[in-house]
Amino acid sequence: MEKYFNYSIHLKNEGTTRETIVLKQISESNTIHNILEFPKSDIDMVIETLFKSKKDIFDEEIDLPDEQEINPMILDTLVELFFSGISIADLASQYNLPESMIKQNLERKGIVLFDEF
Repeated sequence: MEKYFNYSIHLKNEGTTRETIVLKQISESNTIHNILEFPKSDIDMVIETLFKSKKDIFDEEIDLPDEQEINPMILDTLVELFFSGISIADLASQYNLPESMIKQNLERKGIVLFDEF
């Protein structure tokens, strides 16, 4: 079994519509080992999942820029959960996101946050 791999990512050539992303795992001997195809619209979710998985696997904080935007679908869920009474700390824990990122994204949605005492 080979130890080292390279990865390529590109849009699948599907004629006039290029809506599928292809991620390939390629060995040092240029043998393709795995191929993952997913809709182009899912790229943000795939990237967020990779970051979260890295944190879980290596048990370390992920270093994302504070200004990074959360996937709109996840952000809508966070807004609903926040308004239902779930704290930002609990949301950060549940979604493996920094509290500062959640706060900034909630504020971008127009939600006024007050310091908790």
